[in-house]
Amino acid sequence: MQANIKIKMNPVNKIIKDHGLERGGPVNRFLRDTVERLSDPYVPMQSGFMKNRRSYPNDHSIKYNAPYAHYHYKGKKAVGPSRPKGVKRTISGIDMKYNGAPKRGPEWEKRMMNDKGKQVCKDVERFIKTGGKQ
Repeated sequence: MQANIKIKMNPVNKIIKDHGLERGGPVNRFLRDTVERLSDPYVPMQSGFMKNRRSYPNDHSIKYNAPYAHYHYKGKKAVGPSRPKGVKRTISGIDMKYNGAPKRGPEWEKRMMNDKGKQVCKDVERFIKTGGKQ
């Protein structure tokens, strides 16, 4: 005795979109926002200028809009003249010292993921399973 079984599936792109997993989709934005929220206590802060000047160039990126953000991210002091305008400074081999260290410091999202990566994964999984309802 033989049985003929037909399985009908949606195309992969539709399945991905239905679950919000497409590039720039709701899961991307949720992941970006979760990483930003959990990384906030790790971002260097003295006055709060850099930490509070963020933008979102796309659904999966966070940009810190301070002229010195790159140096803080690398954790190395800048050397060279700060004037005239347009002259680029270079990164030295001198480590920065941070208020709020050791939690606040360079490569903040990587250090946060080392500490809270499992929580990020669980939060994203819950977001997907609940269809984007938190």
